[in-house]
Formats: sequence, structure tokens, C-alpha cells
Amino acid sequence: MRVKPVESLQNPTLKWIRKVCADPRKEGFIVFEGEHTFEEALRSDFYFQAILMTRAKVDKWMERLGDYEVIMVDDDIFGSVSLNKSPEGVMAVGKMERRILREPSAGAAYLYLDEVQDPVNVGILVRSAHAFSYDGVFAGKGSADPFNPAALARSAGAAFHIPVYEMSPDNFLLWAKGNGVRVIVADASGRDLSEAEKPGGPFAVVVGNEGRGVRREIRFAADTTVSVKMREGFDSLNVSSAGSIMMYELKKGKM
Repeated sequence: MRVKPVESLQNPTLKWIRKVCADPRKEGFIVFEGEHTFEEALRSDFYFQAILMTRAKVDKWMERLGDYEVIMVDDDIFGSVSLNKSPEGVMAVGKMERRILREPSAGAAYLYLDEVQDPVNVGILVRSAHAFSYDGVFAGKGSADPFNPAALARSAGAAFHIPVYEMSPDNFLLWAKGNGVRVIVADASGRDLSEAEKPGGPFAVVVGNEGRGVRREIRFAADTTVSVKMREGFDSLNVSSAGSIMMYELKKGKM
């Protein structure tokens, strides 16, 4: 590991990192913090553009970072750059290679996020999709970016390991129809999940906006609509909770 001490916020690299942190998506980069997420990124094909650490973290990670260059700063400077109220002392900026969407296998399973706006929900859903051996996640128009720092933290770095694609609702439906992928929509009015027939071929679970649910055109085009039935007098679950339950139940026995 090559260590580059930096003592001023006026350092060009730190100024660039702060610019990227202001709007990572606009700048075309992924920014994240935290040791667990950093470790998951190291285990993936994430391309590191910059690594920022406090002195204590440099000492801890010294033997694991090989030929990486690490910018070492004091706690005050790190706190000025960090996006978090309680920084862990580890930050990275970089990119993921664009994933190629391949023809679905017979048992493939996917998750489509239809305008799921809260990055916390997106992160939890991506984490569940990876945990339950799903083959990919589609981020639809209006959904939070799965590589948003908050989403990445909640996914525990799962977004580095499961293919993530951006796809509009129309293109998603065309792709599903063209590849024989069964579209299963999560909706409170749907059939009880415990009674629904398990898909025999490739399928995609669609979860929708926290307030409005799945958009009408996807609901109308869906092969089936399912719901998680609850006790009488209680009629709703958080989208990340309901979506995770559905993903597990529909994939159960195939993981």
C-alpha cells in the first residue's frame, strides 16, 4: 500500500473528492463510506479511483491493500469530507463496470424497483435479492440509485456483487415478454402469497413506490399479482419488508 499524507483541504485530490461527493451520479462516480462496505468493494470488480482514510484506519488496513494508493488525513479533515455524522474513517470513490444483461436461465429470478424512492428501502431490497440468490436488480425510472451512499450502506455492499441495471418500465416489460420472464407484482389487492403458484421458469418480482405502489401499466401487464396477508386490522408493510418476504417465498427451494 502506498500512503500519501495530506494535511490541507485545499489539496487538489481532496477538492475533487468533495466535488464528487456533492453529486456522485452527476459526476459519474460511486462514493461510499464504512469498513464493511469497503471490504465488500475489495471483493468485487469495483474500480477504485481514490481511497481516503484516517491514520488509525491506514494502520489497520496496511497489510490488505497491496498496491493501492491511500490518501491519509487527520480526523478533522476526514470529518469535513465525510457524508456521515459519525464517520468511520474510510471512504472510497470509483466505478463499477457496466453489467451485460444476458438471456435468463430457466430458473432465473429478478427484482424490479418501480419508483422506490427511499435509498434505505432500495438498499435493503438489494441486500435481500443478493441474499436469496436473485440474478439481478432493475432500477426503474424514479427509483433511488442502488449505489447511492445510503443505499450502499443498507445493502451492506450487496450492490457490488449482484448485477444492477437501469431500465424503464416499458423496456422492462418488453424484455420480460421477449424472454419468457413471468412478471409478479407486489400489491395489497393481490392473491395471498402463500396460496400463489410458484413460478416454474424465470420470473421478476416488481415492487413499487412507497406511497402509490406499482404503476398501472405494469400491474395490467403482469402475469400475476400477489400480496402478503396480515392480521385483521393491519393492512400494510414497508416495501422493503414486503418485497423481501416475497422474494424469499418465491425463490424458496431454489437457492
